[in-house]
Amino acid sequence: MSRVVTATEAKAKLSELMRWAVTSGDEVIVENHGAPQVVLLPYSEYEELKALKEQARRQAALERLRQLAREVQTQNEGITLAEADRVADEITRGAIDNLVHQGKVRFEG
Repeated sequence: MSRVVTATEAKAKLSELMRWAVTSGDEVIVENHGAPQVVLLPYSEYEELKALKEQARRQAALERLRQLAREVQTQNEGITLAEADRVADEITRGAIDNLVHQGKVRFEG
């Protein structure tokens, strides 16, 4: 069960709240003037949240690529297989270049 504390209490009892979060496996919600501002949670929970967020981001990117592929297919129904392969290669190269530019993919060799 979550624990809610004020920012003043969190400042005064940070070590204790950290221990409580790790031991209980629950989060500590820190409020300022009655409004939630931040959450203390075990690092393992943070890692899981990060992984889920990245998974959702990748799934959304994949769906955008699939949608783009559908649009390209619809616009180019009369093209040859060789032309379709060329377009697919361009889309793939663009996606890979974007990931490289973002630092998410790196090629060594």
